[in-house]
Amino acid sequence: MSLFTIDKNKCKGDGKCAMVCPVQIIGMDEKNRIPYPLEGAEDLCINCGHCMAVCAPAALCLKAMEPQDCLALKEGWKLSPEKIELLMKGRRSIRNYKDQAVDLPVIEKLIDIARYAPSGINRQPVSWEVISGKENIRLLSEGVVNWMRAMIKDNSALAASLHFDNIVKTWDGGSDRICREAPHVILAYSVKDDPMGPQACTIALTYFELAALSFGLGACWAGYVSMAVNMSDEVCKLTGLSSRAACHGAMMLGFAKYDYYRVPLRNNPNIKWR
Repeated sequence: MSLFTIDKNKCKGDGKCAMVCPVQIIGMDEKNRIPYPLEGAEDLCINCGHCMAVCAPAALCLKAMEPQDCLALKEGWKLSPEKIELLMKGRRSIRNYKDQAVDLPVIEKLIDIARYAPSGINRQPVSWEVISGKENIRLLSEGVVNWMRAMIKDNSALAASLHFDNIVKTWDGGSDRICREAPHVILAYSVKDDPMGPQACTIALTYFELAALSFGLGACWAGYVSMAVNMSDEVCKLTGLSSRAACHGAMMLGFAKYDYYRVPLRNNPNIKWR
């Protein structure tokens, strides 16, 4: 099968598929107004599916995916600007959780949504790890605290700037400021040398966090965890990640213990217009 096939009876010849192609590998037969793959298209195609997605009559069928296998965007699916504003501004970083685990199929669904986050040239480099259970979470937090103790002992500038001593002190006092006793911690990681990894993981976790809110869940970035995973072999071993992996984000997840009723103020944006 060619890179894509065209149902000539359905094709409108509007050339939209060629115009939206990010790598411009679709040509148009000007006489018959039928799209065709340019020379070298097989090697250059990133399988983003834009060409197929923009084709209303589903005339274009990619070798890698077919229109009938893809989720259809029905009329009215877009949220209003007001609802998007409330969603984005109303999101809170949740640091207090109920003693209740999230059903794993729900977490799987959130990851399924987050995998549609954009990535450079559709590389899709993000892999996921879900850590669950009180004992596993506590061991992870303890490992991060022990890493902090070592950083403090070495007079690390990082430890001083981020006040690791205070975090260790509260841990010794019985309070977990690492994972906040969340029932789950989600890691997003990629291969270390993948230049698309950091941004792709960050965007995917942002999708994950916003989607969690719609499921009645709360989430919060676990920055100390991702930092320690990448800087401590011991903490990395606790997660089971390969030494070839780089963790580009960690997120706590669970049911929020408290509700929120208003949006706190934030600094005005610093904008330069040119």
